[in-house]
Amino acid sequence: MQICRVLSSISLALLISLGAPSARASNQLAGHPSPYLALHAGDPVNWRPWQAEVFKDARQDNRLVYVSVGYFSCHWCHVMQQESYQDDGIAKLLNQSYIAVKVDRELDPDLDRRLIEFVEKTRGSAGWPLNVFLTPDGHPIAGFTYLPSDAF
Repeated sequence: MQICRVLSSISLALLISLGAPSARASNQLAGHPSPYLALHAGDPVNWRPWQAEVFKDARQDNRLVYVSVGYFSCHWCHVMQQESYQDDGIAKLLNQSYIAVKVDRELDPDLDRRLIEFVEKTRGSAGWPLNVFLTPDGHPIAGFTYLPSDAF
């Protein structure tokens, strides 16, 4: 949990030194065909779907990518949405410090498998919701599962 705070501090320092995020920051999940992703369209987090443009923007803005993976019937995914992703303070942190990406594991099982394996190797266990920080080139550097809002 402290890794999140360390990464937040590092990213915030980068953000301050580089200026504000680009104007392309907005929640892009409205109307998504995945019920799980569409459910997050109302979050104040500027969620983006998994796509190559995310990493182009991350390299351009020199920001880490925060990837949150889940699925519609996942109880703890919904709890984390209610507690964290609908919280204005957490949304502000994610929006200012990272490029936030939401992934439906049922639509992208290969990506899910790769990120699960990373978190299992680095933390000893993994599950959902799965949250991973990636470099602007897409390399995972830290990950965790459910995290209560007061630990964010």
